[in-house]
Amino acid sequence: MAKVPGSICSICYALKGRYVFKNVQDCLERRFKSLTDPRWVDAMVTAITNREKSGYFRWHDSGDLQGVGHLQMIVDVCKRTPQIKHWLPTREWSFVRQYLQSGSRLPDNLTVRFSALMVDGPAPETIAKAWGVQVSGASDSAFTCPVSKQGNKCRDCRTCWDRSTFNVTYKKH
Repeated sequence: MAKVPGSICSICYALKGRYVFKNVQDCLERRFKSLTDPRWVDAMVTAITNREKSGYFRWHDSGDLQGVGHLQMIVDVCKRTPQIKHWLPTREWSFVRQYLQSGSRLPDNLTVRFSALMVDGPAPETIAKAWGVQVSGASDSAFTCPVSKQGNKCRDCRTCWDRSTFNVTYKKH
């Protein structure tokens, strides 16, 4: 998608800034490779429990689900950290669909938001409603994320983690 003009991925912040430095790339690669480590869930539970004092955790500042197994591991972490609200933005709708079709359920403390594929494009609302998840993308009825007016910080806004807000729109920044 990064090579598709007008796609969200074509303007991704992870293709510029500090993400392009070799040390950051190396760190991201180590994190990616760690997904095959059987201790990954335990390590994430420990890291989130020890470091996340706000009570909120966002998955993936760069990257996305790598498969149904990866989603299952995230669900396992969420189940073991019930005191934390988790937000998982994803364009990998098919992995979520496969997970849910298998009879598995998302824990109450995990909000999955299917992302629009194109800048200012519609969110996949029909698919999301069918699977009981939330979305992010252009919509007249969406909540607009205030981060662009807050120095690119959430501050006290936690709408992305709130399942009762179906659609959140993010301004290009």
